[in-house]
Amino acid sequence: MKNNFTVLILGRENVGKSSIFNKIIKQQKAIVDDLPGVTRDRLYGEVAWDRKNFTVVDTGGILFDDKNVIKSLIIKDIEKIFKDVDLVMLVVDAQAGILPDDKRIFEFVKKNTDNYMLVVNKADNERLVNESYEFYNLGVDKIFPISAAHSYAIDDVLDYIAAQVPEEKPDEKSADDIVKLAIVGKENVGKSMLFNTIINEERAIVTDIPGTTRDSIDSMIEINGSFFLIIDTAGVKRRKNIREKVEGFSMGRTFVNIKRADMVVHVIDAIEGIQEIDKKIIGYAFENFKAMIIAVNKWDLVAEKDRDRIKKEYIEYVKFNFKFIDFVPIVFISAREKMGLDKLIDIVIYVENQYNFRVKTSILNKVFQEAVYQNAPSDKRGSLKVYYMTQASVKPPTFVVFVNQKKKLHFSYLRYLENQLRAHFGFEGVPLKIKIREKGKKAT
Repeated sequence: MKNNFTVLILGRENVGKSSIFNKIIKQQKAIVDDLPGVTRDRLYGEVAWDRKNFTVVDTGGILFDDKNVIKSLIIKDIEKIFKDVDLVMLVVDAQAGILPDDKRIFEFVKKNTDNYMLVVNKADNERLVNESYEFYNLGVDKIFPISAAHSYAIDDVLDYIAAQVPEEKPDEKSADDIVKLAIVGKENVGKSMLFNTIINEERAIVTDIPGTTRDSIDSMIEINGSFFLIIDTAGVKRRKNIREKVEGFSMGRTFVNIKRADMVVHVIDAIEGIQEIDKKIIGYAFENFKAMIIAVNKWDLVAEKDRDRIKKEYIEYVKFNFKFIDFVPIVFISAREKMGLDKLIDIVIYVENQYNFRVKTSILNKVFQEAVYQNAPSDKRGSLKVYYMTQASVKPPTFVVFVNQKKKLHFSYLRYLENQLRAHFGFEGVPLKIKIREKGKKAT
């Protein structure tokens, strides 16, 4: 069971809240710009650090005296969610020093919560680090001088937050605690080399479960406190190339292993590109609601001077061929040269966390109500009503929408709700289940 510890990032405009948010969640999710007022909506991200899991929430900049309607709504929005968060991170600017708005925001924070931390961003050199200690004059016990732009002291912030997160109740490790990760793809794309590199180089092996290369080989490894059963599957051939019954059996076993897995790393040959069989494998994983990552292997064979340009083109190429999984992260690796493997491991951990992410009910319904307010479902007679949404389970994240007449809710509206969930909570690499239920009846 994962903790739902939530950290709210606050501060006036242009102090670097979104830059800190992006550094903490290790992805470019919030838009970062020097123009004040870029971030308006709340953004949610999941973090795993020091064997602790928590949620961070990025918010728009606070400006109390501004008559702008959007900014006044930001303040009202923040006041509403204070009761749903466990720790407030107040961000100030080391280069600007203490400003009147910083004092007002600090009083605003103290009025609403006792649990807060003061992060002094843009402390980009030793002089600014020393000058940042003037923020003790606000009356805080501890400050954190950092530089999000240079990744300076971000670890200190993460360590402090992780120390605030309650320990999970100890219990015996069950099968549900072990993440089953299948490495799949067509033959000769480098799956076995990737498998061997991960288990032999990246982390200590807990136990080996040997099999055959035509079937699958399983190895249990520990990564940052999480246990993964890594499944190396046989390469899938196009049916016309199958010469032996055993090869036909191995193809069937690959799909069986996808079904028993929680996550799938689908390996593509960077030079050969996407084949029809790749679409079938990915389609099967998607239909079975498996968390997914696409690994483009043999990236070392692309000339180094062309990699940045080709990478952008390749991402568009992958997204064009897999339109139905545009939420899946793409990582470029070389199993042979051990290139990009640290990033792949980081993404595996992140997606596993997303696969198990449970949204607080109060926050979920705020997002749901906003989505319905902005775009209410309609029918010709105007008799369709949507009431609320709950999260029923994880692995995959499953949500239930309660309505009065489920037959009148068009599937396109469910897609709209899915997009809203992804916009607010991420769910990268994770298929979502959204069920409809009439009040008093079972979900479908």
